[in-house]
Amino acid sequence: MRTQENNLENKNHPKLKSGILSLLPIEGELGYEQTKHLLNRCVFGARHSEIEFLKNKTAEEALDFLLTGPIAPPTPPLSVKESDEEAPIGQTWTTIKYNSDYRSERLYSYLAWWMGQIVHRDLNLTEKMAFFWHNHFVTEHDVVRNTNFNYTYNTLLREQALGNIKTFAEKITVSPAMLDYLDGFKNVNGAPNENYARELFELFTIGKGPLIGEGNYTFYTEHDIREAAKVLTGWKINANEEAYFNSSKHDKSKKIFSEYYNHKSISNNEEEEYKDLITLIFEKKDTARYLVRKLYRYLVYYQIEEEIEEAIIEPLSTILFENKYELKPVLRTLLSSQHFFDTNLRGCMIKNPLEVSAGILRQLEFEIPENTDPVIKYSLWNSIRYAIREQDLEIGNPPDVAGWPAWYLEPLFDEIWINTATVPERASFIQTIIFQGFKTKEMPEKMYFDPFKIAYLAEDPSDINTLISTVTGLLFPHSATESQIQIFKDILIQGLPDFEWTIEWTHYINNPEDENQKKLISDRLKLFIAKVTLMAEYQLM
Repeated sequence: MRTQENNLENKNHPKLKSGILSLLPIEGELGYEQTKHLLNRCVFGARHSEIEFLKNKTAEEALDFLLTGPIAPPTPPLSVKESDEEAPIGQTWTTIKYNSDYRSERLYSYLAWWMGQIVHRDLNLTEKMAFFWHNHFVTEHDVVRNTNFNYTYNTLLREQALGNIKTFAEKITVSPAMLDYLDGFKNVNGAPNENYARELFELFTIGKGPLIGEGNYTFYTEHDIREAAKVLTGWKINANEEAYFNSSKHDKSKKIFSEYYNHKSISNNEEEEYKDLITLIFEKKDTARYLVRKLYRYLVYYQIEEEIEEAIIEPLSTILFENKYELKPVLRTLLSSQHFFDTNLRGCMIKNPLEVSAGILRQLEFEIPENTDPVIKYSLWNSIRYAIREQDLEIGNPPDVAGWPAWYLEPLFDEIWINTATVPERASFIQTIIFQGFKTKEMPEKMYFDPFKIAYLAEDPSDINTLISTVTGLLFPHSATESQIQIFKDILIQGLPDFEWTIEWTHYINNPEDENQKKLISDRLKLFIAKVTLMAEYQLM
């Protein structure tokens, strides 16, 4: 990964024009371009069919779909390795007690399954927001070795993705994965462990705020961390891999917090006491502000200038706070707003590796049939995951408790995704899909990309201008320039007049048995689509 020192020339990120600073909803039907922008920010890869489905709806109607979670949770991950002697292939291992002898097999299954949920996500915000919360309430599978803990953590991310953030904070605090990750199970009366208490304040809820004195970070002090650690004592994980409260290990003294919390105290409340701590923190509006800023940087833009803080962040924080931390009212207001649809905010964010790699599979209609053997399906999903890992994003395993730097490290933010190591990996993955196809050792034969599926997205693929505008209209955040269109034409018809493409396409349609003509059209389509997806514009959304 490119280091911060390597990026010191980028001390000032491009400042967007203020544009529209209104949270009032846009009116009328969305249309293709606005729907594409909405979906690019809300799902991993907006498919042409999805944009077409929503484009005649209002923003309010579109968000009715996007903010409705799945009807049922996904089927649990399956065993796909013969070496796992406890879980037969095709059956889930999640109901079997963790056995470290089979950790590698189950971690392989779990991460492939997660990748599959992202690639085959429904038309809603659940997967995109589940990943947001993974980057917020962080755990790392390198630290949390128990794969059952990893799976129940993932289930919690998905269940709470669009729910109540305060409730989510309560549940994650006493989840086995988090108790393991930040040593909560070691936190006992007389020897408090401050790891989780510190991250609860600093990263998971209210944030530091400016340093205003020794041991005082504006929104909490070192004293608050110590008192919070006492509140959280007594939580353990039993032999059934469940969190439980051990009263004998709990500090029953009165915990008194700093002046910022009006010296409020929390008295012994046994296994409910941790909820009193969460309530104490969530009663402060600065918690709502901190959370809204993170949401804004994830869904809209990383740079929050003073005018954005006043006109967007503050009113959204009020909505979150007054709705007792229900997330949907905030998302609905933001994602239907005139500000969100401001043209200055289109194409201003660099796609992260998931958005590039999982996105291109969906946008290029690269399908993995539902009835595919799970061994093959999981191997495909893992090959995608490995490619994304090479681009510096390993799902399930952020670099540390703060998550990926692209969402918090100033002034770089998402520029971190683009460097001399990751750009070739992005290009290699795209070229593999388009030209080489997928082949894992578990597959009997390769799966190939079908460029005709993309051509037929155009209303009239025999018209070169319609074809180019359809493909670039899907894959670019803005319309292609005249010079880019000419580059694409040179690939498709090699300097000849536009009507030559119509002649070639018509010959292909009228002579389906002519394999040479089919290959000619296929090869040119692949070169054209590769050129589009390898341009800088495709890396933006």
